[in-house]
Amino acid sequence: MTNDILYSFRRCPYAIRARWALLICEIKVEIREIDLKNKPLDFLNKSKTKTVPILIKKNSKVIEESLEIILWALSNSRKDFKFRYFPDNKKEDIFKIINENDTEFKYHLDRFKYATRYQNSNEEFHFTNAIKFIKKWNELLVENKYFFGDNPTIADWCIWPFIRQFKIACESQKRINYLEPPIKKWLDSFENDRKFKSLMYKYELWRPYSRTNYFPSD
Repeated sequence: MTNDILYSFRRCPYAIRARWALLICEIKVEIREIDLKNKPLDFLNKSKTKTVPILIKKNSKVIEESLEIILWALSNSRKDFKFRYFPDNKKEDIFKIINENDTEFKYHLDRFKYATRYQNSNEEFHFTNAIKFIKKWNELLVENKYFFGDNPTIADWCIWPFIRQFKIACESQKRINYLEPPIKKWLDSFENDRKFKSLMYKYELWRPYSRTNYFPSD
């Protein structure tokens, strides 16, 4: 294997944050965009979790979790990004807020956005509880540009794709005033970043013997 391989799905927030880390860390990988409703056998054979993203390293070892892919990207960047984006004095706070997003906020987000998929799901209840986290995180951004100061950390990388998904769900339901100005400005800083176009580039679905695609594409 000559390249690290990333199995991805364009709109998945976990895959988005892994791709964002690869972009920032300037790591190029072979990308395999898959259909989550029709997962290729090659992917299923390599993944224990059967979810994206997964990274297949050149030595054939598999990284199954998006956060681990992010930490791998930091460690393998040619630049010394680890201290900048994952400072030692903020590690505990960073892991805490990421865990809060990945467990509690994600739980309510899914049941708000995809209420019909969950039996007896109360859409308004889950919207209200998701908003509690939005407001809590908004308070961190009243004085700071990012969660933990004037520079982003991997906490910002990990959470903004989920806030974006929440925004999309609110827009589809014609809701208003769901983001307060600080967190809206924070989210805009990622969506308006020049790297966003490359991040969300639409690749053709991967099939065995498909031509090789790379991320980033340029």
